[in-house]
Parts: sequence; C-alpha cells; structure tokens
Amino acid sequence: MAGIREMLQKSPWLGWAVAGVLLVTAVVLLMRGGGGSSPYSQERMTEMVTIKFTDTGEEVEMPRGRFEMMLRDRRGLVDPSAGIINPSTNQPTGFLFKKSEWEETVKRINEEKKRAAAERGITLEPPTAPEAPTPPPPPGS
Repeated sequence: MAGIREMLQKSPWLGWAVAGVLLVTAVVLLMRGGGGSSPYSQERMTEMVTIKFTDTGEEVEMPRGRFEMMLRDRRGLVDPSAGIINPSTNQPTGFLFKKSEWEETVKRINEEKKRAAAERGITLEPPTAPEAPTPPPPPGS
C-alpha cells in the first residue's frame, strides 16, 4: 500500500488517469441502464399492465409476463382483434389499455412465432380467436 502511495505522489497524473477511467466507466454503465431496454428484461416482465375487457368495461392489472404468456400459449398467430379471455364472460375481450402497446406486443409475438416456425420448417395456423376454457364438470357427475 505504501508503494502505491509513493508512486502516486511521484506521478499524480497516474492517479488522475485511473480516476478518469473509473468515471468514464461509471457514466457508460449508467447510460446503458443495465440492459432494461430488452422487451424481456426482468423489469419489463414484472411491471404491472392494465387490461380492459371491452364487453364488461372491467379493468384488471397483471404482470406483463403473465399477460404475454397468455398470448404465446395460443395456437398459431395471435389475432390482434381478439384479446385475452374475460373470466366473467368467457369472451376474448381483454386488451392492453394502450392500443399502441397492444399492437406492438401482438406484432412482436407474431414475428417471433413466425421465426420459430420457419426454423422448424412448419406452417403456422392463421390468427384465430382463443378458445374459452372448458368449465369443469359439476361435482357428482
């Protein structure tokens, strides 16, 4: 430790150079923001989004990751005119509150589904509305 101190006292420019490199590194890391710009970053997938059901006017909040998983689980491409299933009415009427965000999400998911299908050499089904879940049979049946 004493050797470093003596070296810095003899050559103060060396200490300033090290400080400058550290400062530039800190600024670059700060500007990059830790990679949160990815559509699949943890910050983005855990943010809460508002879903509005057009048939009942209800609004619910859920994590973006869960919402996108509901869209990904559909067979074939996602139909932009059919939202997620409203649990009250079993109709596909749930859309992101911001229309531009909905369109961007559907476009990104459909592009990824097409790319994955092309890599496997399969053809995707055209967009269709999701099927409502089948209710369980009544007890005692």
